[in-house]
Amino acid sequence: MDSVYSETALRILSQVDENKPLTQTLPETEQLVTRKENENTDSTRKGQLLSILDFSIEYKQKNSALLALENINLEIGRNSFVAVVGESGCGKSTLALSIIGLLASPPARMLSGQIMYKSINLTALKSNERRQFRGTEIAMIFQEPLTSLNPVYKVGDQIAEAIAVREERKGNPQADLESDVMQKVYKRDSRDLPSRLPPLFRRGGLTKLLKNEVLDALRQVRIADPEQVIERYPFELSGGMRQRVMIAMALSQKPALLIADEPTTALDVTTQAQVLKLMKELMNEVNTSILLITHDLSVASQVADRVVVMYAGDIVEDSDVYSLFEQPLHPYSKGLLSCIPSGSKDKARLKPIPGTVPDLANLPKGCKYASRCPSAMPVCQENKPKLVEIKPNHRVACYLYAQ
Repeated sequence: MDSVYSETALRILSQVDENKPLTQTLPETEQLVTRKENENTDSTRKGQLLSILDFSIEYKQKNSALLALENINLEIGRNSFVAVVGESGCGKSTLALSIIGLLASPPARMLSGQIMYKSINLTALKSNERRQFRGTEIAMIFQEPLTSLNPVYKVGDQIAEAIAVREERKGNPQADLESDVMQKVYKRDSRDLPSRLPPLFRRGGLTKLLKNEVLDALRQVRIADPEQVIERYPFELSGGMRQRVMIAMALSQKPALLIADEPTTALDVTTQAQVLKLMKELMNEVNTSILLITHDLSVASQVADRVVVMYAGDIVEDSDVYSLFEQPLHPYSKGLLSCIPSGSKDKARLKPIPGTVPDLANLPKGCKYASRCPSAMPVCQENKPKLVEIKPNHRVACYLYAQ
């Protein structure tokens, strides 16, 4: 294996330190080996929570259609951490929004496939049926918390709303409560509240029972002085605090799957490291699975059990985190790793990936990466490679390996 890749793998697989940027201090090789031996990252042993089968999505335009996802096959095990990486426009967010059912249609249109969650085909459900899975079964953390939180309601009340939705669904799965919980909470007359909720709320605020649960949710995400934070509005909190509130709100509904769409992009390096460490710890504490969407390989290396590499709407490589960084197989994965600075300008120059991403409205006949690939062969121009398992828990779509 090229020495650039091995050095890069050692550097970005370092343990997260809350007070250090991600690019600091290489760990000892022995520490990586110990972490690898102590962690059980084989999701197939735990059973599958979510299975995406031959899933394709296109965006309709006036005179054309963009093929955003093409025949995606992906499985997420119970209590596992899967990271989806790739450059902008590769389909990461489209995949995440498709799973939770927030993809606007039109312009999006599903061409084929299924999304199986606990043996239920989510794509076959009606919108009101699909809504019952959103939040309490599959939750999502968005990139910018300030635009996700309601600016006119206090933080504590917004977390209380999430808890109220969870409790209402327990008692009546068909109840249509989500659209007006907050308005009812803020009304003075408790008679306006649904029958299951009066014990949770008092006139003009939260009961002690619900307030304690809100405080516990904030303590769980390591927020100091939660009693003060619940009385604040989102704009009064820092970016890292707002993101912690979003995580607390999502986890308060006790979802089995948490989708995090680039949750650390708007944060500084130190806060980013803290949030990543928090997510990894909470995954084990609350027994949930996490699907992380990111364009940063170093972020994925810190927390993920498995890494899925996407390019132009395709999955080109799917592997456990150690195999991907120690021995990447697909030329695109190798190119992404070689683009990461090695830490010394005297040791090696950056190796940018030549060319540009293909137009999704006019995709090539064969491999979508062929025009940029240094190892391209004639067959790559004519036929699209299939995603096949080369070795246990390592799949790749490339003609350099057996097809």
